[in-house]
Amino acid sequence: MRLNHIFVGVDLHKRHHTAVFMNGFKRKLGEFKFDNKPSAFPELIKEAKKYVKKGMRVIYGLEDTGGYGRSLAVHLVEQKQTVKEVNPALPNGVRKSNPTVQKSDAWDAECVGQILVDKLETLPDAKPNDKYWVNSQLVTTRTAVVQDITTLLNQLHTQRCSLPLIIWRGQLFRN
Repeated sequence: MRLNHIFVGVDLHKRHHTAVFMNGFKRKLGEFKFDNKPSAFPELIKEAKKYVKKGMRVIYGLEDTGGYGRSLAVHLVEQKQTVKEVNPALPNGVRKSNPTVQKSDAWDAECVGQILVDKLETLPDAKPNDKYWVNSQLVTTRTAVVQDITTLLNQLHTQRCSLPLIIWRGQLFRN
């Protein structure tokens, strides 16, 4: 069954993603870097088709379908592609078990791909959750608002403390 698939492990980032294409023997066939924007997502599907032979299917493994990978997961699912969600702890274990210490986007994507090959039957299908994404956006907005309020309060405090003091008839006044 694994020989009938091309496995695509994807390392996800804010500005770009890196995909590694593997066969069922976990042999790296190639890699592809693309922007994290919907207009670039069809390029990934087109690139994956280069490795597909007759009767083969492509299976994508994404480490983060709620954050930076949400829009890619949505696009792939809409295009009727098979997308699996890979728990981040699993590729991390592959990285740590490797005798050489490597750190690159391609290596991270390859680790995701290895997990995809090994655990294909047990990995859940990716279901990009809009509630999770909306909640994440709200938390990000709240954090920014709190930072802005803190900055403004600090500026106000600085202004207030820099006003000259006037002592008149034993009482302290700010001018």
